[in-house]
Amino acid sequence: MAEYIYFSIGDLDSEAIRSLFWDALASYWKHDGTKCSSYMATDEIICLSVVDFAIKKGLVSNPRQKAGSYYLNVKSESKEKIMSIVWEYVNQGILYLHNPSHNTYNITEYGLQVLKAEKPIPHDPEGYLAHLKKEIPDIDGVILTYMTEAITAYNHRLYLSATTAIGCASEKAILLLIEAYRGFVPSEKEKTKFSDMSNKTVKRQFEEFQKSFNGVKGNIKDKDLNDGLDGILDGVYDTLRLNRNATGHPTGKTMVREDVFASLQVFITYCKRIYGLIHYFEANPNTSDT
Repeated sequence: MAEYIYFSIGDLDSEAIRSLFWDALASYWKHDGTKCSSYMATDEIICLSVVDFAIKKGLVSNPRQKAGSYYLNVKSESKEKIMSIVWEYVNQGILYLHNPSHNTYNITEYGLQVLKAEKPIPHDPEGYLAHLKKEIPDIDGVILTYMTEAITAYNHRLYLSATTAIGCASEKAILLLIEAYRGFVPSEKEKTKFSDMSNKTVKRQFEEFQKSFNGVKGNIKDKDLNDGLDGILDGVYDTLRLNRNATGHPTGKTMVREDVFASLQVFITYCKRIYGLIHYFEANPNTSDT
């Protein structure tokens, strides 16, 4: 007679469970923008999938090694921890309860968009911030603080607050870029000018930086650093600045979830490119007196 063998996620914390949940989510729903009703999953299927990924990643032991016939199930305490994460994502509009009597869940159109965007996923706050720190190991603490606020606000549907925080993080990154550029500018006259801009707005400082940098950026031979630089640096900065100005003042402007999601997705690429320039400027100071 077959017996039950129970899976367990042991002492895995919420951060690890969220990451495993997204692996499980991707395994049950297509992420090419097409929703398929046959891909509905029960709470048991979701829990088993999460634990299965935990086993594959070596985070928990594999109970399947036992000989004989058996059924698989998930320990109640593990199921409770996993389902608390599932309901976070129901509340965030990623999943919905399709059939309450059978505990079946399906993915929303927005959930499909999130899956299609791939990682890092803002709905996995710890994973997003870990990816940001991995991409930019020396990231400034102020930027990290604002991005932590942005992620928290976003996941609580506070889109005005999230947009403002992203804009503040962007502004700090730009100020660090301009400061690093002072040692790279082509003449002492410009060094003096860039050292004397603290009373100007960040927008005005950035415009002065653009004017000066446009004359020398052709000298940067690093193709990866230069490729598409105008779109990433100028375009993203301006979008984040305008959004931050609109949400940081009582303009009446609102932000939709998809736009804030897009800002969070692009911010890491944008900030990484800024830090690439900072490192280049610091490694190549201009020591001439001309």
